[in-house]
Amino acid sequence: MKNSLAEAACALEGRRRVLVATHVNPDGDAIGAAAAAAPVAAAKGCDCRLFLGTGLPEFLSFLPLPCPWVRALGDLAGWTPDLAVAVDCGDARRTGALESFFKNRAAPAPGWELAATLNIDHHPDNTLFGDHNWADSSYAATGAMLGLLAEHLGIPLAGDLGWAVYLSLVADTGNFSFASTDAEIFAMAGRIVSNGLRVAEFTEKYENTWSMERMRLWGRLWSEVTLHLNGAVACSIVPAVYLRELGLKRSSLDGYASWLRKIRGVRVVLFIREDEPGRCKLSLRSAGVDTQKIAARFGGGGHRNAAGAEVDMAPEALAGIVLDCLKTML
Repeated sequence: MKNSLAEAACALEGRRRVLVATHVNPDGDAIGAAAAAAPVAAAKGCDCRLFLGTGLPEFLSFLPLPCPWVRALGDLAGWTPDLAVAVDCGDARRTGALESFFKNRAAPAPGWELAATLNIDHHPDNTLFGDHNWADSSYAATGAMLGLLAEHLGIPLAGDLGWAVYLSLVADTGNFSFASTDAEIFAMAGRIVSNGLRVAEFTEKYENTWSMERMRLWGRLWSEVTLHLNGAVACSIVPAVYLRELGLKRSSLDGYASWLRKIRGVRVVLFIREDEPGRCKLSLRSAGVDTQKIAARFGGGGHRNAAGAEVDMAPEALAGIVLDCLKTML
């Protein structure tokens, strides 16, 4: 089982129909990587489709998608892939409806039996669930890996492909501010800009799209943040009713946890979103504290400084357990 850029390039050879999928509730890197994978495959002569099981987040709807996309596998209407690609997924279960196919080769429809699988990801806990794998946590974003794959195949990072890769870079480096931001990330961004991307236009579409409802939600949450362990941990809990009252989707909270790192002295952000009674989304952000270990305790994963999990527990109880873990670690 190889694990390299060359392996990913080899997996595309001779393919005719490629399905690209990413994780449920996708973020900027996931959508950017998926949108980048399709034109890379298309340049090799492939007919492509995107599978977005939980849809395209509204705040990312500005990104031009390079091919048709579906929310349900049944919507493919007889179109069957000979290669299924998972991007930005540390584990097969993160692909949602495709989990059984990636994990056990359970064909969702006739014709899928002969399809190979390719897994491209930058999470350190990737389970190498594909027939072909390229998983490397040294990359700041999965989209950066797709950018390198494109250039390896002689495809310039321009047009819609450039926008997709740039979105991944911006999203998973915190606008080029996280520790994972290295010289190669800046160099790749520079090549994309040299190929025609206008940064001001991108920023206007990506950043300046907030509704007043979203602004009010964040303001309310900021006013309720609590500090723990001598100010080293900032904790924020979002009851499900907050989103319902304002008519907002979960994606309206994208990026919120990272903002709490701006509080002086905070080393770890503990953010819990209640999705329904007894069901929560745990998100952790840190500066040097291995939050992945905590997320793994709840069946989640991620990176050392950014991790998360979905947990069947009341938010206050979950916060108490995580704080106890952090007390030991800090």
